[in-house]
Amino acid sequence: MGCKLAAVSVKQRIASDWGLLVPDGTDVEFHEICESTNSLASVAGATGKATPKWFVAGEQSAGRGRRSRAWTSNPGNLFCSYLFRPCLKVSDLATLPFLVSLTVRDTFISLGCDEAAVQCKWPNDVLICEKKASGILIESSAAPGLKTDFIVIGIGLNLAHFPEDTQFAATSIHAQTGHSADTATAFKILSHTLDQRLQAWQPNATAKLLEEWRACAWGMGMRREINAGGESFHATLIGLEDDGGLRLRLDNGIEKQLYAGDVFTSPISG
Repeated sequence: MGCKLAAVSVKQRIASDWGLLVPDGTDVEFHEICESTNSLASVAGATGKATPKWFVAGEQSAGRGRRSRAWTSNPGNLFCSYLFRPCLKVSDLATLPFLVSLTVRDTFISLGCDEAAVQCKWPNDVLICEKKASGILIESSAAPGLKTDFIVIGIGLNLAHFPEDTQFAATSIHAQTGHSADTATAFKILSHTLDQRLQAWQPNATAKLLEEWRACAWGMGMRREINAGGESFHATLIGLEDDGGLRLRLDNGIEKQLYAGDVFTSPISG
């Protein structure tokens, strides 16, 4: 199934009323170009400015991904960050990446992607036809042992194009459907879907959320390449722990939990 959404220029997007694209009670700030929407949101959070608020850019000059990686940010894709102050313990954030991944998945499906082709890859990637189509970067500020001061959810959606030189193969909405997805339309769907999921989110009662993620998880039961702690090894993905850890079975039969790292399609030859 596909969708056909009219493409608009950056200048046309600036002229539109972005305030109409977000839920009531939420602010939004659009920049034709900025270094990073996450950086803008973090500065606003540190200065105590009103939230919740979205920061959206037509282009980023220094987009950031997980593990200090650069995020290619040319015009035509969606780059945005959501700033809010939920007053949670840092430990409560363990399932937030899975909530955001499901939000992105919902958005891709609403934009015309085949539901069966859109999968969530641990820890927070969303794939279309087994290729990466989005990036999620969640950052928070909290004093040791205290509750969060603010949280920033950065999201990048590959709508019109995708980088070719990535470790994990990438794709875009256009590449998969043959149609253009308007950034404003995608942002409206994303902002409303995230709001609905956050409203329903209970950090201490996440069984339903994790079951939903497991139902569309990529690679479970498969032997994959794992990069973690500066080493690479073989492991079969067994499942997702209730605290967000990835359960693995090593080639020697030992099981372990992974809480930080990357999973790749092809296992290391050996």
